[in-house]
Amino acid sequence: MSNNNYNFSDFGFSSKIIRDLVDEKDKVKSFITDFFSFDTLKSQIDQKEFSNKKRIDLHQSLLKQNRDIDLSVSSKENIELVLEDNTFTITTGHQLNLMTGPLYSIYKIIQVIIWSEEMKSKLPGFNFIPVFWMATEDHDFEEINHIHLFNSKIEWNKFEQEDFITGKIITNGFNEFEEQVLNKFSDQQVRTKVEKYLSYYHSADLSTATRLLLNDLFGDYGLVIIDGDDISLKQGFSEIIRRELNESVTFKSVTESNLKLNQANYHSQVHLRECNLFYIDQNSKRHRIVKVEEGFEIDSILYSVASLLELGAQFPERFSPNALMRPVYQETILPNLVYFGGGGEIAYWLQLKDLFDELDLTFPILRVRDSYVLLPEKQIDLMKELKYSVLDLKQNMDDLAKAYAKENAISDISMIEEFDLFNNLKLKLNLKVINNDLGVKRFIEGELVKIEKQLEKIEKKLIQSEKKNLEQSIKQIQKLKDKIYPMNGFQERYENILQYISNENFIQTIKKEAEQSLTAQPQIKVFKI
Repeated sequence: MSNNNYNFSDFGFSSKIIRDLVDEKDKVKSFITDFFSFDTLKSQIDQKEFSNKKRIDLHQSLLKQNRDIDLSVSSKENIELVLEDNTFTITTGHQLNLMTGPLYSIYKIIQVIIWSEEMKSKLPGFNFIPVFWMATEDHDFEEINHIHLFNSKIEWNKFEQEDFITGKIITNGFNEFEEQVLNKFSDQQVRTKVEKYLSYYHSADLSTATRLLLNDLFGDYGLVIIDGDDISLKQGFSEIIRRELNESVTFKSVTESNLKLNQANYHSQVHLRECNLFYIDQNSKRHRIVKVEEGFEIDSILYSVASLLELGAQFPERFSPNALMRPVYQETILPNLVYFGGGGEIAYWLQLKDLFDELDLTFPILRVRDSYVLLPEKQIDLMKELKYSVLDLKQNMDDLAKAYAKENAISDISMIEEFDLFNNLKLKLNLKVINNDLGVKRFIEGELVKIEKQLEKIEKKLIQSEKKNLEQSIKQIQKLKDKIYPMNGFQERYENILQYISNENFIQTIKKEAEQSLTAQPQIKVFKI
């Protein structure tokens, strides 16, 4: 059962524009289609234009991408439903983190599955498909090459393959990473399950390995996994590639959006460039396309505008959108209604409404994902016993320990009365200074500072003494804090799903818990696990 639900704004996460989006402030409206709700999702269906040709192209690409995968019946059915004009997608995406990376990537997928089912139940005349977009064309390997497991960082160091797009990286030298992961598990049954998940990375590129793993975890829920690094899909994006090269369409539109953001006292999330495309060479290396006076420069090689336009027309698959253009590409090739993402992701979508309008694309409804905190029953009971909430434990540990010592001291260690007396003494002494004698005044102030410091030392000693008496409870508070905010971060951004793999029905459990408190507004929810 769900033990605690918190409003997103309670925690002060993300930027001001994201908090205002969640709170549905009017000043955000010009950067979106509408706020997330059941009614706006219905109206989005009427606005979304997606041709039969695009459906056929998408269907063929999905069949091709999944031809070597043992898909579930529901995933196969969802791929076939793409051909129907009453079918729409609800999408999230993520980088190709090893073993799915931090927990929030799992949570995002669960949410698109839940909302696809919810929409189907409310609008049975339509089909809604949960889609996961693999960010296979990224090249930030250091962001994805590790996991945190039972308070340890386990890292995979790839051999060579520098600057490869991550989807094409082959898992050479994976044995050491695999061994370190398996050493964390002693139970043979659990170890066998972990070995199966790790086996997907044997002699595979990261795109294939990620697809296999996510299909294993979510196939029964009908998840459809898509890779944008696809020749056919890129052909459907070729006209926008042309406009980006020929007109700098992203730069012009997003410059206007950024000006509006600044006027509303918001900040843009992603740095804007005159050309927002990369070039993928025949060795799967990704190079920035830099606009220069003579045309474009790629890896120190100069191209005229005409020559690069010709390349874009003949080989659109070689052109890769950056963070700002990736949403445009996604919405060009999917019949999508909603995008679920974290605050950072959604913030850069909010720079794009003018660009979508310029390209005559329907801007999707945006939904900041929910956050979950997983705690064993004993720790939830302990939190209640100590009278702390998840929000309370966000504080600095020194402040928590100090407050707990004061609140639960065996003897009275409060220095409030003493400091009040001291403040009265300061006032009286200052009144005794005759004719504003600065020398006397400074002397008194100096002596008073010494006295105040001594009082603070006394208070500190009293608190330290009580901390020793309450050492066991303070250690329990520290343990709770470390579970929820490991390394002063947030649990979902640190822990990996393998930490919970002993729970046979982990994903099903989280899904069921999340369904019980389904709301249009994002929440931070505490689950007993």
